[in-house]
Formats: sequence, structure tokens, C-alpha cells
Amino acid sequence: MGNEDTLEDVFVAVIRPKSQVSLSSKEYRAKAYEILLIEVPLEGKEKKRKKVLLATKIQAAGDKSKSILDYVDETIRPISNNQGFIGKRVVHMKKFPLDGGKEASLFVVPVSVKDNSKPVYGAGSPSFYCFQDIMRVCSETSAHFCPITSKMLLALDKWLAEQHTVPHAVPALFRPAPVERVKTNVSNPAYGSEGKPSDEGLHMGYTALEIKSKMMSLEKADMCILNPLYGSDLQYTNRVDKVIINPYFGLGAPDYSKIQIPKREKWQHGPNCENLKSIVPISKVKSKAYHWTHRILHEYKALSTSEGVSKEMHHLQRLFLQNCWDIPTYGAAFFTGQVYTKASASNHKVIRVYVGVNTKGLHLMNMETKVLLISLEFGTFMWQLGHADQYFQIHSGDNKMNFIVHTKQAGLIVKLLMKLSGQMTPNDKSVTDKYAYG
Repeated sequence: MGNEDTLEDVFVAVIRPKSQVSLSSKEYRAKAYEILLIEVPLEGKEKKRKKVLLATKIQAAGDKSKSILDYVDETIRPISNNQGFIGKRVVHMKKFPLDGGKEASLFVVPVSVKDNSKPVYGAGSPSFYCFQDIMRVCSETSAHFCPITSKMLLALDKWLAEQHTVPHAVPALFRPAPVERVKTNVSNPAYGSEGKPSDEGLHMGYTALEIKSKMMSLEKADMCILNPLYGSDLQYTNRVDKVIINPYFGLGAPDYSKIQIPKREKWQHGPNCENLKSIVPISKVKSKAYHWTHRILHEYKALSTSEGVSKEMHHLQRLFLQNCWDIPTYGAAFFTGQVYTKASASNHKVIRVYVGVNTKGLHLMNMETKVLLISLEFGTFMWQLGHADQYFQIHSGDNKMNFIVHTKQAGLIVKLLMKLSGQMTPNDKSVTDKYAYG
């Protein structure tokens, strides 16, 4: 197999579950598994034998998984009617010290669930044993086992118990290997080693001509995208969180030539009062919005019958602006961010918000519903810029509030807060740490 210096001592624990049900159990039971061991005669006592794990030497720099799987297949063939056992995968468990200062690795090779076929026993051939029966008589001083085998079996028992405490670990350990999950494999006969057709790549019993025909019948693909989650056994659900249906989907682009904008004279001086409502901003701020819009409409009706048009519009515009000035977010510069709220003891809820800053103070508005969540006036709260300008913290003693807003615009927001609150002069060029608090 190569130079002795490049060879590595390895031990292999081939395990298999007795039934498929044991794989989904959260409780570890040694009797649910079988392990492959070999009996060898004791030195000087030919009639007495001891059990040992499979052991071999492999190339340290080679493909360890392939070497171990090939070794297991070759070792098990004599007891399986020359069929062998296909190992699912090779898992390195840990290293153990050997005599002479060397180390040996223990690899775990899971194989398929026990079937009903009768094994073929032969002298020197390995056999599967109930793991619980083995562990009952296993100890580091037991004469039934080689000392290194005893240490490894005790460690394996503990390792399997730990795997059962990890969600999905045991089913993932015994899930089908990648080769077993391939349903159909077709090779291109045009690609062979050294330009010659190779029979090694002809799978599923196809001849070269049949493979060519199969490939020609398959749908061609311009791009192949690998799913990184394939085979990860991640749990998923078919539950849909939210469905939004676009009523205009499939209707094509609208005919803009059919859209008619009314002339300016009509919407300025027309008798229909509904036109004025269309220019009133929509707001879910808890205020007297319902009353002042109707008040303006009432003034409009009274003025339109008694005074000139220019004075009428000026008066209405003044009324409109006066009520807009009372809105807390009037004239604010808006930014986007996120606030994390504790919805329950086990999780947190993320609320996407608009962060408004104006001469009055700081305001947070729900991005989806446009509801004003918080409105703080200057002098009633303090702020602090977070690490790398990725967030800022607000503390209000009056309202007993302390929250963090995550946003990449945190630096701009803090700078604007300082400027509008009078803490930063026009000569200041940047926000420094000494200006971190409001």
C-alpha cells in the first residue's frame, strides 16, 4: 500500500441499527444497534479467543473515506454471500494513544438496517453482535477484548448517546449515501479516458448507443444550479406565512393614452368637493385628522359662495398647512431601520420602521402600517451612536424607554439629531465620540 512512513493505523467500527424505528428515537439504547467485531485467538491460548475491532493501515495523504469503505466491503463480503455492505459514509470519531507513542484513529462506518438474510459464518470472519450485549461485558480490563478495543467501544457507546441528544444527527448518520440517492445516471460515451470509450462509465445496464439516445432525449439545460441544502435533512413545512395576489398580473401594460388628467380649472374651481380630499395626506396618526379635513371642506363651501377665488384658495391652503404643522412628523427627514421587540420569552419580533427627524425631535413610524409608534421631543431623550455606525440607542427617562434602532444610516441620523437640537454648529464636519450623547 505504500511506504510504512506514509501509512496510518486506523480502527473501524461498523454499526447498523436493528430497525428503522430506532433512528428516530431521542433516547439512546445500545440494544437498538449491532457492531461488527472479529474474534482472534489469545496468544498462547488457541482455544480462547478475544474480540477486536476491524483494523487496517491506509495512506495518510490519500482518500481516507474511499480506502476505509473499500476495506470494509472486502472484509464483509465473506459473510454476505459475496455481496458486501455498502457503507453510508465514514465519520472520524477521535484518536486514541497506542503503545510506543503512536496514535490511531477510530472511524465509524454506518451501514443499512439489519435485513433478514442469513450471514455466512467462517473461521476468522467478522460477525455482527448486539451492542448492548457487548457493552455488558466490556471494560478496560476485560479478557474478552483487546485493551484498545475496550477503550474504543466505551468511547463509541458514549458518542452514540451524545448523537441521540442532537436533533436529526442520528437520521443524518444513517441516511442514504449520495450514490444511493442517484436515480438515473447517464454518461456521455464521447468522453473516455485517453480518448478511448470506457465501459466503466456505462451505468444502469445501458450500452453506449443507448446512453447516447437517452442523453439526446433528455431536456437540454443551459445552467446547472446546485441546491446547497440538498441532503441536509433540514425540517421544512408547507405552511404559507403570507400570500399576496397581484390582481393586474397577466393583463399586460396599461394603455396610458386612455388616462385623462382633468384640466386645472376643473379641480380648482369645480363644485365637486371630493377633489380636495384627494390632496389631503393619508395618515394613521392618532389626531384630529377626521375633524380638520371636514372643517376645511366646510370652509370651502362657505367661501366659494361669498368671496373671490384667490382669497378662497389662500384661506384653504392656510388652514391645510396649519393642521399639517400640528402633525408630529411634519417636515421630517425619514430613514429606514429595524427595531427588535420581545414578542415572547423564546423569540423576538422584528419591526421595520421609518425613522423621522425634524425640529421637534425623533419619531418612529411602522413601515408597513404607517402608524406612529414613538414620538420624542428634544430635551426628553438621549442618544448614542453604536459600533461601526450600524445602530443607535435611545434612552428616555420621562417615558422610561430604552431601545435600539438598527440602521446603516445611524451616523446620518445622529448627526441630524445633533444639528437640529442645537448641539452641532455649522463648522463641525463630523460626529465624534465626545458628541455621542444627546
